[in-house]
Amino acid sequence: MHFICYIEKQYFTYSFVSYSKRNILVYIGIVILITTHSLYAQTKITGAVRDTVGNPIKDVIVRLYTESDTSISITNALGIYRLPAGRSTQVRLSYNMLGYLSEQMSYQLDNNDVVLPDVILKKVAYQIQDVPVTRVVPMVVNGDTIQYNLEAFTFHKQTLLEDGLKKIPGFQISRDGSVYYNGYNIKKVKVNNTEFFGGDIITATKNLPVEYINNIQLIELTNKNDGAETGILDLQEKEKLLNINLKEDRKILHFGQLTFGGGTNQRYLGSFGINRFNDGNELSLLGSFNNTNTNLFSYGDIAGGRRSSSSVLEVGEFIDPEDGINTTSSLGFNLARKVGKQSRFNSSYSFINKQTDISGFSGMRSTYIGNVITKDEDYIEQHEDNLHRLRLFFDGKFENKDVLKIDGNVTYNIRSIFINKESVLSNSNLINMGTNKDSANQVIPIADIEVLYSKYFKKKDRKLVAQASAKTNNLKNREFVDEIYSVYSKFDPEYTDELNHQFIDQHNRNHANNISVSYVEPFFSHSVFEFRYEHDYNFIDAQRYVYNWMNGTTTYIIDSLTVDYGYRFNSNKIGILYQFIPNKKVKFNIGFAVQPIAMEGKVLNDTLSYNYDNINLVPTSNFNYKLSNNVDFQISYRGRNNQPSFLQIVPVVNNTNSRNVVIGNPELKAEFGHGLVTTLRAYIPVKMQYFETSFAYNYVKDKIVTDKKPVENTTIQQTTFRNAQGYYDYKFNYIFNTPFVTDNWMMELAGGLDYYNNLSFIEDRERKTKQYVFNQSLQLKYSLNNYIESVFNANYSRNKASYDIPFRTTINVETLFMGLGARGYVKDNFSLGFEMSQRYNEGYINKFMNVNQTMMNAFMEYTFLHNRTAMLRLQAYDLFDQNTQMGIYSEYIGNDVFEERKNRLGRYFMLSLNIRLQK
Repeated sequence: MHFICYIEKQYFTYSFVSYSKRNILVYIGIVILITTHSLYAQTKITGAVRDTVGNPIKDVIVRLYTESDTSISITNALGIYRLPAGRSTQVRLSYNMLGYLSEQMSYQLDNNDVVLPDVILKKVAYQIQDVPVTRVVPMVVNGDTIQYNLEAFTFHKQTLLEDGLKKIPGFQISRDGSVYYNGYNIKKVKVNNTEFFGGDIITATKNLPVEYINNIQLIELTNKNDGAETGILDLQEKEKLLNINLKEDRKILHFGQLTFGGGTNQRYLGSFGINRFNDGNELSLLGSFNNTNTNLFSYGDIAGGRRSSSSVLEVGEFIDPEDGINTTSSLGFNLARKVGKQSRFNSSYSFINKQTDISGFSGMRSTYIGNVITKDEDYIEQHEDNLHRLRLFFDGKFENKDVLKIDGNVTYNIRSIFINKESVLSNSNLINMGTNKDSANQVIPIADIEVLYSKYFKKKDRKLVAQASAKTNNLKNREFVDEIYSVYSKFDPEYTDELNHQFIDQHNRNHANNISVSYVEPFFSHSVFEFRYEHDYNFIDAQRYVYNWMNGTTTYIIDSLTVDYGYRFNSNKIGILYQFIPNKKVKFNIGFAVQPIAMEGKVLNDTLSYNYDNINLVPTSNFNYKLSNNVDFQISYRGRNNQPSFLQIVPVVNNTNSRNVVIGNPELKAEFGHGLVTTLRAYIPVKMQYFETSFAYNYVKDKIVTDKKPVENTTIQQTTFRNAQGYYDYKFNYIFNTPFVTDNWMMELAGGLDYYNNLSFIEDRERKTKQYVFNQSLQLKYSLNNYIESVFNANYSRNKASYDIPFRTTINVETLFMGLGARGYVKDNFSLGFEMSQRYNEGYINKFMNVNQTMMNAFMEYTFLHNRTAMLRLQAYDLFDQNTQMGIYSEYIGNDVFEERKNRLGRYFMLSLNIRLQK
């Protein structure tokens, strides 16, 4: 093996700072410094290292030897080094740099600081025979791409990418398989820059062994597409993409797996997968069934690939994030083929059946002037979804370098819902006790298509991009409501029954279209102009017929609850954007758009129509400055328009829940939000250190808020909606990860502070709820070669809400979590592990929320067969059976204090077998 190494030449600067003597304090300071120096004087050595043509050399290792000590320094970008020589007068210095001949110098010093003559190193090519590489640079940063070379990390044999990512700084893997990197949820994956199995990240992390992978790249995308064809980039639309680069001999993959297991409490798990990947050509068949709330692949998920939305600060917790007990069966296939040299066609189909059983209880307190309404509920919910999804995707680049992308999706979901609630409502005078049974059958077909065409020009930076999208969403809902309440006074035992029997036949049609054209033209050598036009059209047609029914038969229609409503939203936005890039350090753009909007709502057979017209002025600005190759600062501003929802604008009474009546407001205006975001990022690749902090401020004009009031002499509350002025929020957060002590230790710190100035109206009086959310987390990881892997997590959060109507009230909720997990490899094919955590909750209004949970999981794994392709696993989940009632949720908005607790997956033991096939 031969290695010939040449090291690049770089420079380092050094400057001295002069002080002006202006007042007596400065003189006193100088006297103190001189006195201190004379008492504790130590000689300081400064010097520079250059090559034979006079260029400075960076990263030269300079060692200083004295009679009593040895010191080390490294030259900076200008070749300068500094070393303390103590009180020694005889010193020897050595200069070492791969690619240069080493030098040694001896000097006689006095007791004064000294600047040594420049040292000249001669460049040389070393030919090293049969010397293995012992250190690979683990982290490389190139613009918006961060690359990790996996050969720099130690992994146990046959480790899959999911477990491998846990050992790389910045990565977090939640229990549901979601992948986070430095706080960003990674939702897309590519292999060798080609979309991998529909972009499904779980398929990649649960199937690819790390030994197949050369490196992984985190690529920052600054808009919905890859950022290459869509004009000037928007710094506020960011997401991370994981690109996996395979080793040269692993670019053709055949892999699969078979898993089945059974356990106590009737828990079971099974899955299979057959996959073929050939440098862009793919074939995959995946299936699973389980009742352990497990996600095995995501593009068949009910929510379209969206899994847990928990904060990244909760990722390290050893609990199941899903509420209820989910029984899931799924089947999917993916087919992708190259078309020509630069185009690709992808198709996928998936089916999923998901049944969810949830039980829980909640408490809500609504405070009015002279009236407090409390509501306690026990409930059970049963949901079943049968979702079909078909996706067709074409990504083409023609011979003339034009780009065409077509992405079409069709979903068809049949959903059934059953909810049974037992409620107790009371105020100072009345008590309402009753049940509410709500059952619904829904059919939800959705189709959407997006088309992008980008015209190539020979002139650099010139672009012409056209985009079009269309989406249609239908909902057919047949719902039965059976509600019975017994109403009586606290001072009179006599009661009356209030009955509410409704059959609701609802059909909603929603069509949305968007067309945009963008033209980018270079202006002089460092500038470009973008001219952009965008048209939005949204149409809602909703019929809601409500019938009175008894004993399963409908009797008559209730006119006051029935509506046939049409809604139109039109927007035309014309804008211009100027971008200036004078050098590699600075990127700046500023733009302005005019957006006329028109909203129209009309009830069938009603002569009254509701119209709203407005012109929004939409400024945008982005500034990006690179302080150095590894440090950058960004600040951006943008405005955006938010439409009201159908529930908020439909002018009809909805008393499906007779104790909480909702009435839409057809005169609502659209919201307009102003957003300011600043971000500072710093990398030190050699040390694998990363730091990021950001601050975001949002102000919303015409914020849509609730307007509530109680119905006199009842426990009924009525809610409508209106626009308000003065809503804003700001969010500050940071994340820092670094090796700790040695490379075997990794430390991650993350935290943030959010503030919300929420608005609402209570009995026509404006009310402000000021909410602070503070959180801080610490994670320590330790690994020792192939023997031990461990992690310690600590999270602290504080949620403080205060409001002033009808009287000043403060709620202060605190949560502390600590957890420890470890895995030890007894032999190459046998491992043991455990996870244990403790959670403390304090400050909730309801006692059932202040529960301190102790959680413990344990497992044993044994691998066998050739290349350890089979694994037998015995696991114990929630040994203390305390996770069952830990689905905690709280909300403090307006005059409502709402707290809820749902069931979750509890204790079980399971034995499972996994067999992996790889070629």
